Amino acid sequence: MPLPRFIMFDLDGTLIDTAGEITEAVNRTLAEARLSPLPLEQVSGWIGKGTAWLFGHALAAATGGRSGHDSALFEQYYPRFLALYAEVTGQLSSPYPGVPDALAALHRSGCQLGVVTNKERSLTLQLLDRHGLRHQFDVLVAGGDTPRGKPSPEPLQLALRHAGVAAGEALFVGDSSNDVQASRHAGVTVWAFNHGYNHGEPIATAGPDAVIDSFEDLMARLGVTRA
Repeated sequence: MPLPRFIMFDLDGTLIDTAGEITEAVNRTLAEARLSPLPLEQVSGWIGKGTAWLFGHALAAATGGRSGHDSALFEQYYPRFLALYAEVTGQLSSPYPGVPDALAALHRSGCQLGVVTNKERSLTLQLLDRHGLRHQFDVLVAGGDTPRGKPSPEPLQLALRHAGVAAGEALFVGDSSNDVQASRHAGVTVWAFNHGYNHGEPIATAGPDAVIDSFEDLMARLGVTRA
């Protein structure tokens, strides 16, 4: 495709592999609640719909379904989960191979770049700062910036307004069915990595316009060189 004027990226599972630190925060919280830890593979399946959604599912799994989003246990321990997550954010995660160079090359090519995530703004900024990526983005839409998060199109639509770009001039790059659905409803072309967190399902089943293997593959498809 011609180089888009605006490329939006999801964060967790797309730009940065955060499953390890999210699992660490979940399990530290469960330990304080005297509940057994959960495996990384299980926690990874809940990434992408925001921290409250994720922790509610983790709590339900750890209690055998006795406690979830609407429980007293959730109300007691969700604030503690957020605090523990803030402690580890950026410490046990890493950008996927090629991310810094790819973002720099896209910026040099004249593209506006954005992050559109369901993660809370404070945690998003902390994560981007920790990995030295914040300065690469012209637009940031995080959890709570719109009434509904992805898979609603509202976050993408807000990002498009901030960038001053029409949907047909943009590309969204993500890793989950949430990203695909949000892009479809916003009228934006969507490509998806197969290295992310798509709730345990192959990303191809979500029907993105393209499945991409790596940031090297992304750059090749866009016709942008890193030099």
